[in-house]
Amino acid sequence: MRILMRNTVFKTGALAGLFSCLLALAVVFSGTTDFVHATHDDEAPAITADQVATEADLEQFVKEAADAYYIDFIMKHECDFSSIESLVVPGFGTFTGTEINGTLPNLTADLIKRFIPTFANLDIEDYCEFSQPFDEVFDRVDGDWKSGSIYLFVMDDDARMLFHGDDSSIEGDVLVAEDEGGRDVPRLIVAEAQSPMNSGIVEYCWDDPDVDDDEIVDSNGNPIPGKAPGDSLKISYVVDPFEYLGINQPEGSPGIIFGSGIYPKMDNRLPECNGNGIAGDMGGMDDMDDMDDMDDMDDMDDMDDGGQSVVSGGGCAIVAGSDNAPRGTIFNLLLIVSALFLTISFRMRAMDKQNGVRS
Repeated sequence: MRILMRNTVFKTGALAGLFSCLLALAVVFSGTTDFVHATHDDEAPAITADQVATEADLEQFVKEAADAYYIDFIMKHECDFSSIESLVVPGFGTFTGTEINGTLPNLTADLIKRFIPTFANLDIEDYCEFSQPFDEVFDRVDGDWKSGSIYLFVMDDDARMLFHGDDSSIEGDVLVAEDEGGRDVPRLIVAEAQSPMNSGIVEYCWDDPDVDDDEIVDSNGNPIPGKAPGDSLKISYVVDPFEYLGINQPEGSPGIIFGSGIYPKMDNRLPECNGNGIAGDMGGMDDMDDMDDMDDMDDMDDMDDGGQSVVSGGGCAIVAGSDNAPRGTIFNLLLIVSALFLTISFRMRAMDKQNGVRS
């Protein structure tokens, strides 16, 4: 009888431990399911401003913005194709204009892109309104399209600022800005967007909104006309959205450029972009600069650690990834350890009872 009881106690402990492990696995999979649903939300871009940390992130972010404006906004809501009697869309079939108007709002951006080669044969401006109300789609407050120093800008090929995610006061102005390295920033941006030589990437010195002491100003604290507003290194990705989407540029419309940038702290990449707010200072090699170089090497080590990319966030770093993942992992680990502890505890109690019988 005692042997039977001992076996029963051990089996009960084992079953309790197994139940706890299954509970932990259920928590893991339920968390994974929530994450998958969150990252496939059709109402939000696949990558948001707070997730941008690398040049590849920048490219995806800017192209998501082009999709959000020209597909989710213009094509779904600002186009009227009802006058089209028949249009053959490869992979979809033959549509009337009214059917197209009813179909597009229910499609994802990726599906609508299959229509674009057909639209390219049309004079798209005859059907769509291109009034350029960018601020109806993109916010200037922290959210999908802005986070700290990461923001969108839209300009035309005359360097006129059409939308600026951080400073609406310069919208409508033609950008004239030479940076601390003597680079004509708007010319670099326009040239790269029109004929990409560096895969859409442009590097220059600019003002980082999250850094307080990198502004280039005169003795009265005012911006210097014709000068870039700051001397922090900025790496931007720029693109012609019509070229990217394969849409013919509307007749009479200026060329449009979408862009955004990050502010990595790498003084050795462009030494003149040293972020000290002193015009014309190229940085020297004194003891303080040597210490800064050591800090930069530490930053580079941090970027290589774990495959994560770090972007300056004005005193604190923004790391690609989610804070919830480590916490969820620790919680699941605690559940599993508790289950194992419970199993071992029941086993030890059974052994103690066994020893007591024998003594």
